Amino acid sequence: MMEAWDAVFSPGRREELGSLGLAAGLRLPLDRLMELQERHAFEAILYFDEDLARNSTLDADYADFRIVPAQARPFMPLSMFLRMIKERDPEFARRMQEESLKVEILETGTIDRYSGCVHCTKEYVKALLL
Repeated sequence: MMEAWDAVFSPGRREELGSLGLAAGLRLPLDRLMELQERHAFEAILYFDEDLARNSTLDADYADFRIVPAQARPFMPLSMFLRMIKERDPEFARRMQEESLKVEILETGTIDRYSGCVHCTKEYVKALLL
């Protein structure tokens, strides 16, 4: 999981994500985004506040919310959201399929991180929970 002080977000369509059909404006079920993330190893960052999601950047948001615990931010990695929601609501997986929660893809790009002197790059998807 990344934090603002060790990651740089570079918006822009990557070939792999483009070939998956993940592009700004696409709406899809949350469980489909989960499946794609697991299969293709990109990082999905889920937003809960529409104004913030549409009018800010990931770099700015991670910097602005740096002192706020990750689980209290108006955005978080999808994997963290799922872990938290499953702990609080064991029936969530079943209800998610019945209610068909949707997300809108707002942005795709790459995350550049350094672990010591090693440079790591990973694709990301910024999505809004609708």
